Amino acid sequence: MKRSTFIRILSGIKLVSNNVSVVENFKNKALVIIRVPEITGESPKHFRSFQKVLSNCSYYSIKPEGDELVVTLTFEWK
Repeated sequence: MKRSTFIRILSGIKLVSNNVSVVENFKNKALVIIRVPEITGESPKHFRSFQKVLSNCSYYSIKPEGDELVVTLTFEWK
């Protein structure tokens, strides 16, 4: 994935949740941690967007933590 694609995905994620942590390292990887109360998709477009984010990441994890969901995504780019 290109770095510009990652930046577009990240800006879209930040529209959904204000509680986003991004950690980049020097090996062309990024770790994104999102804390959201729920994941909802009101339309087929929302579902396709979420599937697109998951298909672009190399690893993802969704875990409950208290009253929130913690979504961990790892991205690699060239």
